[in-house]
Amino acid sequence: MIDSHIHLSIKSYDQTFPYIDYDGEGFIIAAEGRRDTLIQEMRRRGVSCCIEPAIDVDSNELLLELSRESSGFVRPAAGNHPTRCIRSKLGDFKRVRDYAGREGIVAIGETGLDYHYERSQQHRLKQKIWFQWQINLADKLGLPLILHIREADEDAIRILRRNRKKLHGGVCHCFGGGVDRARIYTEELGMCLGIGGTLLMKPKYRGQLEEAVIATPIEYLLLETDGPYVKPERPEGVTDKKWTKARNTSLILPAVAEKIAELKGMAVEDVLRITEDNTRRVFVLNA
Repeated sequence: MIDSHIHLSIKSYDQTFPYIDYDGEGFIIAAEGRRDTLIQEMRRRGVSCCIEPAIDVDSNELLLELSRESSGFVRPAAGNHPTRCIRSKLGDFKRVRDYAGREGIVAIGETGLDYHYERSQQHRLKQKIWFQWQINLADKLGLPLILHIREADEDAIRILRRNRKKLHGGVCHCFGGGVDRARIYTEELGMCLGIGGTLLMKPKYRGQLEEAVIATPIEYLLLETDGPYVKPERPEGVTDKKWTKARNTSLILPAVAEKIAELKGMAVEDVLRITEDNTRRVFVLNA
């Protein structure tokens, strides 16, 4: 298994913390652990590597350091998140470009557009400037993109269509849209869809996503968690407080694969094998 999107270097994993596990029947909160012991457990349970995109400019350095410390278990992507780039300075373009040229970088991202917050707080023009700049950077380096698109598909698709010849593949992370949108990102733009905890939430959150997973060829799907975020539906017997404190982890990937297998009428083993092959192809991972 490969987790195509997680944030292991962030502060949520710095101290001892409770984390979410999957025991084959349901989700549980495991005994508290640390980042290093969690990575050991993920490896033991069949996670071969994780891809971690940058959130803000400073996080690029943190994830590169974690990649070195983990002997390449964490595969870094360099970039500047759409909700963070609005606070960036002019010199941050050079910093991200420098990070993108480091050894081991597998993608540019996460980048895109995020219109979730109040219009006055979105700074859409600055988001679009950074999005276009990161598309250009990925093209220059021949790297795929890790897209973060939230409530902004119309503008994002317009920009991606305009830059179709500059795209080198990638993934629309945390995809939650319907069939028509999935076809645009995959068949038209050549992107894969990152499928994670949203597929394991309550039906009202996952309805159109289930339809998209059924309709989308398995060759376009990647597994992800977005840990510590995008958690599955809280299991019975676990309080809201405990579930809020627990960190999401790559240990839930088998549950995501099981749900995809159920929807597509496939064997779980085939889903795990094909999605790992997809991830290796998109990010050119040889080992």
